[in-house]
This record gives sequence, C-alpha cells and structure tokens, in this order.
Amino acid sequence: MTDLIPPENIKEWIPGRKTVDSSAMGWRGITLMGYRYSGLEVEIPPMRDYMIVVYQEADTFMRRRCSGPWQAERLGPGAVSLLTRGAQSTWQWDDAITVQHIYLSHDVIIDAAAQIFDRNLAAIEIDDRIRSNDTVIPSCLAMLEREYRGAGVGETLLIDALRTQLAVHIIRNYADIEIKEAHGGALGSGLRKAVSEYIEETLADGIHLEDLASTAGLSPFHFSRKFKLEFGVTPHAFVVQRRIERAKSLLLLRNIPLKVVAADCGFSDQSHLNRTFRKALGVTPAEYRRCI
Repeated sequence: MTDLIPPENIKEWIPGRKTVDSSAMGWRGITLMGYRYSGLEVEIPPMRDYMIVVYQEADTFMRRRCSGPWQAERLGPGAVSLLTRGAQSTWQWDDAITVQHIYLSHDVIIDAAAQIFDRNLAAIEIDDRIRSNDTVIPSCLAMLEREYRGAGVGETLLIDALRTQLAVHIIRNYADIEIKEAHGGALGSGLRKAVSEYIEETLADGIHLEDLASTAGLSPFHFSRKFKLEFGVTPHAFVVQRRIERAKSLLLLRNIPLKVVAADCGFSDQSHLNRTFRKALGVTPAEYRRCI
C-alpha cells in the first residue's frame, strides 16, 4: 500500500478542533486523538492504521460508505465505529459532535494475532462497522485518556497492556483472518548477520524488540522464536550479554570512568551496570578492573 495517511494527518481531510493528541507521547503502536466537529461531508483517503471512533458528546445521523453501499445509523455517546486500514471512505453527518479516535498499527494487530494463533498470517482485515455497541473499547479509551492527561508511574507498561487488550478484543470480535502455512526454523546466516550488526551498532541506545524484528522483516512474536533457535537465548538475554562483553573490553582502558562505560554499553546508569555485571560475573566492574 502506498500513500497511507498517518493519524496525525487526518485533520487535513476532516477539519475540526483538536482536543487530544498523543502522537508526541512516545506510545508505540497506538495513538489517541480527539476532535470536535461541525456537520461535515468528507472523503478520507486510505489510513495507515486501523481506526476506532468513539462518540462522546451529542448525537447525529451518520452516513458512511467504504467499499460497499452506504450505511446509516444514529450515533451518540458511547457508540463505536470501526474502519480497517487502507480503505478509502466517505462520511456525512449534520450535527456538531465530539469524538475520540484510537489508532492501532498493523504490526500491533499482526503480532497479537500471530501469538493467538501461533501461526504466520497471510492477511487480516477489520470488519468495517458504522456502529457497534461495544463497552470494552470505551473503557480502554477512558484509561488511555487518563494516562494522556496525567501519566503516572508505569505509564509504558499500562499503555502496552491497553494496546494489547484492544488488539485482542478487535481480533476476537471484528477480524477476518487468513492463516499461512507454518514455516519453522531459525533466522539463517543472512538474517543472523544483519541482526547481529544492528545490535552492535545500537548497543548504546535503547534496543526495542519491535526494531530487531523489523530488521529481520518478522513480527516480534515470530522473531523471538527464530532468534532463540538461532542464538540459544532470548533477544533480551543476548543484548545483555553483548553489553557485558563490551563493558569488559572498555574496562581494560583504565582511564574511562565507570559512568562512561555504562553509557557506552547501553546501561541506564552506573548502578544498572553494577547490578547487571555482578549478576553475570559475580564481581562489580570496579572489582573486575582491579583484577585485570
């Protein structure tokens, strides 16, 4: 698919007043947007992500057309509309409304489905619904908005959990899935080299499973399985091993402070380096340096 529209650009096709925008929050695979609209008739190009609309204030008679005939429903607070990715759509409504949009990335849906079915997927589409009386989605949206308004401790964990809950709920209730024949095996020499090089090049940075999987062109779920078959350990354990090995090399250079060693190896701080190093080798970095 080409020229798919990301969530932050939807305002170019649906003019309205923005009330919520999580695009700068650093959430991975999920975006929360909110708008107040007057009555409009709009044509929306194919979207990059799966779009979920939750209606909040006022109600209106909504008309929508995707690939088939026009659909029409009266929608008010709590009602939900769904639109699959990559589908051009036309929407018409007469009254002012307040809505919030949840966008889920294709990778999020694919990875959740792969874990549910333990198989590669040939295709997945979300059922286009102009109206669904769904209580789970508004509940998840309310929690997302609370984090947006004032993120608390454990924000990343909570957002990841809500993203997964929404993905599983969508797959259970609205997805049409085609499953591929299974293909097992490890990564192979070509992908092993590419992944290893990526890890070495980004070792000082935060390395995310999604980024490693993207390097191999796999979902995070299938990448993790193939990686363990190839390397004998999980991706996280392998990255930790490589960080420790780099730290051991840098500790040979006695003029480099331990806090610099920690930063160059991707540890969050010197204490993180100390804990991880001691757990792996039974001594602290300072003790190791004195012994070499």
